[in-house]
Amino acid sequence: MKIYFIAIFLMASPRFVQSQILENSVKLKQINVVKTNFRNLKSGEIINKTILFKEGKLLSIKTSDVLQSFFYNPKGLLDMTVKERQGSNWKEVVNYAYNKEEQLVKFTKKYEEGGELVTKTVAITYEGSRVKAVTKKSNSHQTLIEDIEYIVENGLVARRSSRDRNQQIVNKIEYVYFKDNIVRHKGLIGDKSMKNYTFDDKNSADLLIVKNIFGQNYKVIVPLISFHEEEFDFESISNNNKLSFTSTAINANGKSGKYKYNNLNYPVSCSLYRRKWDSKN
Repeated sequence: MKIYFIAIFLMASPRFVQSQILENSVKLKQINVVKTNFRNLKSGEIINKTILFKEGKLLSIKTSDVLQSFFYNPKGLLDMTVKERQGSNWKEVVNYAYNKEEQLVKFTKKYEEGGELVTKTVAITYEGSRVKAVTKKSNSHQTLIEDIEYIVENGLVARRSSRDRNQQIVNKIEYVYFKDNIVRHKGLIGDKSMKNYTFDDKNSADLLIVKNIFGQNYKVIVPLISFHEEEFDFESISNNNKLSFTSTAINANGKSGKYKYNNLNYPVSCSLYRRKWDSKN
């Protein structure tokens, strides 16, 4: 299977101070994404996505007939997202709550599952370098869905462990960084596959997005919610732009990309190629 993405990044004109770019003077305005999914060159599904910003902050994501809107609290942190499908009553609502240190303490998602309205709640607590995230769902008789513990070192998530009801670790992942880019997810317990990433040496627009959404604690918040919301990739906390992805997992999707940059070394376009390796390839 081959999948191509093309993204266009449009930015407001920045200002210069002593030849240095003020990061907060670079503001995203719009990103257009065209995704083509096809098995051969003659046919395929095309998906268009438009991402809009206001004063550099994510405002909405429009894909086909689905619109996702983003709302912020008085401190400028992401407070709520609402995803709606035009012409229907379908809706997903996500709420975020923070403590006085602007750390994420609760993530709540309301959505439909099997014709039933479900509320998923992730309660997050901080104990020194340990961050615990416990997930519960309103339609689950067992209530507890996930018990995850993160270890934070030097301000970055270094490990992620999953525990069962007997508090035994059933899955453990180690994260490796190089030049402030997340270059490897290494399975230590349970799934022992490895995910490897490479990056360029240019400025990341994804990093601008998550900084403006989650504030000073984005390096921990994004990994916490990346497993729940597809709009926020773990790798978006990296300083540079992701060039390739490979995995040792069976039937994994490999991916590589090419960028064009403006004079500020931010992407103005990106073409990504993905191939799914399976027994037929």
